[in-house]
Amino acid sequence: MSDIVDDLLRLSEDPHADPRSRRRQTMERLVETLLAMADAEIGPGEVQHRHSIIHLTMIIRDMTGRIAEADDPTFAAIVREAAMLIRSLQRRQADAAGCTVH
Repeated sequence: MSDIVDDLLRLSEDPHADPRSRRRQTMERLVETLLAMADAEIGPGEVQHRHSIIHLTMIIRDMTGRIAEADDPTFAAIVREAAMLIRSLQRRQADAAGCTVH
């Protein structure tokens, strides 16, 4: 999971960016990652799962400003939870790919 956390916490390209801007960028990367994963969930039996990912992603996107202003422990906890969610989705996709018959 640390690789996902590292990716999410990667600093912005702008070395002068303030912590709030970096946090906003982190949350924007999280939203982009989750939307890409939702796009990968296109099977007919995965409609509800895809809808759930998109719904959660929109909640995160709408709360980006408040999340960016959270204290350090709260922000770190949100990122850890997001990383666990992404790891879970990656495992699910890998399991589904292993069961695909060509």
